[in-house]
Amino acid sequence: MAYDLQINLLGGFECRAAGGECVHFPTRKVRALCVWLALHADEPQARDRLATLLWGEQSDASARLNLRKALSRLRACCPGSGSDCLITQDDRVTLLSDRVTVDVAHFLRSAQEATPASLERAAALYRGPLLLGFPACGEVFDDCITAERQRLEDTYCSVLHRLLEHHAATGAIESGVQTALSLLRIDPLQEHVHQTLMRLYLYLGRPGAALAQYRRCRDLLAEELGVEPSTETEQLKAILLEGQTLPATTEDDAPSPGVHPIRTPAEHAREQPSPVPPRSGRPMVAVLSFALAIQDPGLRLLGDGMAEDIAIELGRFRELDVIAPPSALAYRDATAPPERIGKELGATCVVSGALQEAASGLRITIRLLDTTTGRQLWAERYVRRRGEMFELQDEIVHRLVAELADRIEDDRLAAARRKTPSELEAYDLWLRGRATLRRTDLAALKEARGYFQQAIARDPHFGRPHVGLALAQINEWACFSWNHWVFPRQEVLEHVDRALELDEYDQHAHCVLAMARLYAGHYETARHGLLRALELNPNDADVLAHAALGLTLIGDHEPAVEHGRNALRLAPHAPDWYTTFAGMALFNARQYEQALATMAPAPEAICNTSAFIAAAEAHLGRAERCSAYRETVHAHYQRELERGALSAQTSCVDWLLTVDPFRLDDDVAHYVDGLRRAGFL
Repeated sequence: MAYDLQINLLGGFECRAAGGECVHFPTRKVRALCVWLALHADEPQARDRLATLLWGEQSDASARLNLRKALSRLRACCPGSGSDCLITQDDRVTLLSDRVTVDVAHFLRSAQEATPASLERAAALYRGPLLLGFPACGEVFDDCITAERQRLEDTYCSVLHRLLEHHAATGAIESGVQTALSLLRIDPLQEHVHQTLMRLYLYLGRPGAALAQYRRCRDLLAEELGVEPSTETEQLKAILLEGQTLPATTEDDAPSPGVHPIRTPAEHAREQPSPVPPRSGRPMVAVLSFALAIQDPGLRLLGDGMAEDIAIELGRFRELDVIAPPSALAYRDATAPPERIGKELGATCVVSGALQEAASGLRITIRLLDTTTGRQLWAERYVRRRGEMFELQDEIVHRLVAELADRIEDDRLAAARRKTPSELEAYDLWLRGRATLRRTDLAALKEARGYFQQAIARDPHFGRPHVGLALAQINEWACFSWNHWVFPRQEVLEHVDRALELDEYDQHAHCVLAMARLYAGHYETARHGLLRALELNPNDADVLAHAALGLTLIGDHEPAVEHGRNALRLAPHAPDWYTTFAGMALFNARQYEQALATMAPAPEAICNTSAFIAAAEAHLGRAERCSAYRETVHAHYQRELERGALSAQTSCVDWLLTVDPFRLDDDVAHYVDGLRRAGFL
């Protein structure tokens, strides 16, 4: 829609006409009048109120006369039809929002919708405090603007906090670091943000940066408030130091807020936009978290679990594409309507539901919407006891499949059916463990293991907690011990074997076992396991991402690229490691520009991401861009040496080849050649 005027109030005042030319106002009072009306677009403002606001120190008659003159001048300043945006009627003045666009209104609307994309828009719109540098216009006006400025800054902080929660929950660690730094620029005394930043640095394999952040937090609290860090902060420091050998100088390991030694994702995007995976032509379905009538943590977990299980079961059908559950569940607290959320996720259909306690159990409402037309395709209401939830999920999946696919055989659904726990309490414990496992800290891994162990004790025939225990162990090694996919520990294999013994249709168990076999050098067995996991659920984004990594290490680069792209397509809010696995497949397929664009959003997603970025740049003849990436990789390598994980005779390149054991000599030579050109040798 075309607007007559564009008024920006955040970070300073600016008013432009539809053609882009700047609109100038003759006096500061006329400008202030424009500001106030813009802040309250579509809200009729009483003339007496406006007169008092801007000329309160004058007599009523004089103030009203000045207001009439200011309104006349304001109309004259609006170019062409722009004067029509100002309506005076019944002693009231209104600026029409359908003729004027105001950044504050867009900021507040985006913040209220609270989807990940709208929160990103809100953060981008907030270019600075309201009317920064605006001249004084009287005590009443200035006081009102000060209050509004504080309200908008509080809203901006809330936006950043919600974004930080989203980034941490979805594994977007690099974005989480930048958001946390933005929050600390606003208020450096937010101890919980320092804690989150410490966790994120630790997850990135940067213990020195985490320790430096602790020291920064400790010193600020002492200097500004005269207090010591909280018990939780000290516990984080203890976890950080436990088992770590840190270099003597760690203060410089954490960059100053907003400073990053590697080009930012925005800089990458300007040079090479991230590739958009093509649509498959199949219906793309998103299953949203179930809405609650009242906030009940236990009911929330059940609603999330139902949504994820429905998505997993739908994902078993090749006739459908299904958005990864973590990406869909990221919209749990959004206020935008389901069809808009579906469009933001790229879905053609969205499943939304609601849970409510009833006298006889639970009341469940579920709807299927077409995001293109907003039309409701199917809806149903159920009342079930909690113990009947698993049967209800089957019924819902059958109905959804019947609506979405032309032909789905019932026996396929029965064959793919997950085995469910005999007791709902075991399922609830598994839900708690899975939710905890998604947090980015070591304490969460310990807590998640406790939930999984309790679930197994409650129902020894429930397979998924065994997979959870295996993943918790893997996450600890890969993310906090800086040993990528280390699988010599027998307990991981025992848990996976037990999971498959209990449920042969668990695609995650097949995937974990396949990757274990790959890193043990059993490439053909690994390939078979990955293909089996994909056969069981071709829509599982985690499995697709690992298939991209596993198959490219085996040497099957074309399917690896396809699976990596599909993982990113089905998980719009994917964890950072997805981009590395997909980018590695593209690199090995010699698609360097696309590899760079894919890995750009998270250049430090895992310890070797920067190595592949540097090798890709070098193969493109841009070795001058490689120094920062090379230094990042060497920092990880040095930490491995200092921890004693590597012998002194192990070179950085030897370590990188251990991290990613390529099967084919040609792939090894191609990687080493890129590293050599990038200056690693």
